[in-house]
Amino acid sequence: MTLTGRTKTEQAYHVLRRAIVTGDLAEDMPLDDAMLSTRYGFGRTPIREALKKLADEQFVNYPPHRTPYVRGIRVRDLSRLYESRHLLEEPVARLAARRATLAQLDELERICDRIDDEIVAGQPYEAIEYDHQFHLEIAKSTDNPFLAEAVNRLNCGSLRIWYMAHSTLGMENTNEDHRAIQAALKEKDPDKSETLVRQHIDKSYSRQMALQQLDPVIVAPSSARSSQGEPP
Repeated sequence: MTLTGRTKTEQAYHVLRRAIVTGDLAEDMPLDDAMLSTRYGFGRTPIREALKKLADEQFVNYPPHRTPYVRGIRVRDLSRLYESRHLLEEPVARLAARRATLAQLDELERICDRIDDEIVAGQPYEAIEYDHQFHLEIAKSTDNPFLAEAVNRLNCGSLRIWYMAHSTLGMENTNEDHRAIQAALKEKDPDKSETLVRQHIDKSYSRQMALQQLDPVIVAPSSARSSQGEPP
């Protein structure tokens, strides 16, 4: 991704976002603006502005009167994160199947092509950024900016764990679900779109459990536990 033509704050934002997602800035690491300025070559003001945006998008915790730090993800967070994805992205897919325009469906197909390109090139960071863009574009196609903002914030919190899974477990076949979802949306089929998104989220969760070497039943999202007859 080129940074040419962007403001210093935008450049700092994208550099810091990548550093957080890839682990160059580890979770729970204090983000002192002077240290970041020296490390990445930006002024302290662009760094501070970038950190505020990253805090809005769930990458950074920014406690009052304290040094911000990289937000961590715990085992319990994984369960709640994927529970939230089910509750939000499934109805979003239903609505998108009714409202998506031809131009938006074409954009989803273009994003799928870019994901394939990055997989072939062996670029997990770029692949997960396009993955994020794919889910955001579905939300935008509902013509509801509140849903798009919610999906953006929720999945920004997922980028680091998506990157870890892609880097460790590989990226083979990870784009097939996206293409199937795009096809279902193009068919204007809400039921199929919702089902495919549910299955896609479940697959992503299973990859996280494989990465964490945990039993998925132990920390499964509430929707999954309920479907198995277990209490929520």
